[in-house]
Amino acid sequence: MLPESVACNIPRRGRLDDLGAWNVARGVLVELCRALPATPVSLLYDEPVQRRDRTRIAIRVTARARRRDGRDVIVIYRSERTDAAPWPDFWSVAVNGFIPASGRDVRRPSPPWIAHTAAQTLRAELGH
Repeated sequence: MLPESVACNIPRRGRLDDLGAWNVARGVLVELCRALPATPVSLLYDEPVQRRDRTRIAIRVTARARRRDGRDVIVIYRSERTDAAPWPDFWSVAVNGFIPASGRDVRRPSPPWIAHTAAQTLRAELGH
């Protein structure tokens, strides 16, 4: 469950009949706040343009958290898959505009892995 203060375009609390991707989205923000540590600010779940024949499925999760030093961190997780050529399966993680991780395989990263990648990227950025 996300706090009421979080600007969010999906339900803040999960239910059994929700989309599984919404749970992933909430998980990315929760795990990001745990890994940094930070306070959740906003969460945007989006399904970019889909093909009408449903051969391409894509999600984009934009999680924003505020670190203790007052700086915001924005993590964007994208995942695309297709059942038809020539588009490959693809996922990426961006941290404040930098893409430290991406892949072209069926296995997608978990929310804790995404958060860990963001924390490691920020540590490298700050020289820690």
